[in-house]
Amino acid sequence: MIKRIIIWGSIFLLPIALNLGCASRGEIVRFKNQLNYLERSNQNLEKDVADLDSLLIEELKEIQRLRADINSSFGSMDERLQIVENWLKDSDSRFNELVKKMELRKEKSLTPGTISEGDTTTPQVNFDPQTLYEAAHLNVIKGNYDLAILGFGDFISYFPRSSLAPSAQYWIAECHYAKDDFQKAKDEFGKLVQRYPHSDKIPSALYKLGLIYTEENDRVKANTYFGELIDKYPRAPETKLAKEQMGIKD
Repeated sequence: MIKRIIIWGSIFLLPIALNLGCASRGEIVRFKNQLNYLERSNQNLEKDVADLDSLLIEELKEIQRLRADINSSFGSMDERLQIVENWLKDSDSRFNELVKKMELRKEKSLTPGTISEGDTTTPQVNFDPQTLYEAAHLNVIKGNYDLAILGFGDFISYFPRSSLAPSAQYWIAECHYAKDDFQKAKDEFGKLVQRYPHSDKIPSALYKLGLIYTEENDRVKANTYFGELIDKYPRAPETKLAKEQMGIKD
């Protein structure tokens, strides 16, 4: 468009200037040079516009691809959330079923004649300990601390020699700590330290005991537990935190 205007304008003006005799040869040459310059500038401008059009097209394609990727990601996320939700519902159902089974077995164990006098053995159960443990732990994640305490308590009652028993005891204490019931938390952490002295949960228990006594403004007992943690478990992650509580620099 611009090019055509320049060309047609020059064709129209040049004969007029020549016919009127108002333009010298030098002016005609300068006019032609300006015309050539304008034509080259127009060509460059057209090239720049074409390049911008090309870039715009690529940007639009990229935006479309990004939109498609985002829609796909949200779709996958919805699917994963649905799977997790279904798993939680299934776990709740299994946990409730286990609770019912345990209550029935407790009732049977208390019925006269079902257990001989002096028999103190643990009642036999036929359900999976891992399932019971995971159901109780699920309640910790969901913040159902009372249910978690009951679940882990039943786990320890039925499976006291399980390798998961120390962890179950630890989570009972943690649930009381999360409820700000510090006295019960101290009792349960104390049970963990006494009953399972070789558990990998001991450093966490000692640190939490130190925190509880710190909350109660008993720095002497707090530092006792922090000190025990530092001395016995120098490489535990909680040891660094205990040192910070005591103002000890590495």
